[in-house]
Amino acid sequence: ATMRTGALLLLVTLTLCGITSLHALPRPGCVCIRTRSSRVPLGVVRRIQLIPVSGLCRRTEVIVTRRNGSKVCVDPKEKWVNELLSNLAKK
Repeated sequence: ATMRTGALLLLVTLTLCGITSLHALPRPGCVCIRTRSSRVPLGVVRRIQLIPVSGLCRRTEVIVTRRNGSKVCVDPKEKWVNELLSNLAKK
């Protein structure tokens, strides 16, 4: 149930924030080679992309773009990622 709640929270948050990861050209596979488990502070987040499971990549990917333009892949199963998305939904 927790995983289902987390997935629903991701979907609702991304819809509310108007964040999209759909592109005109297909990706050649997974974007994230490795994921980071350590927390990214809310204050440095510029954008979050959610890339759903597809035929090209068999895992959900979450990419955080920081205010300085750097990008980091984060583990969508981490509790802090769900908290980050929840905080963004409240703003």
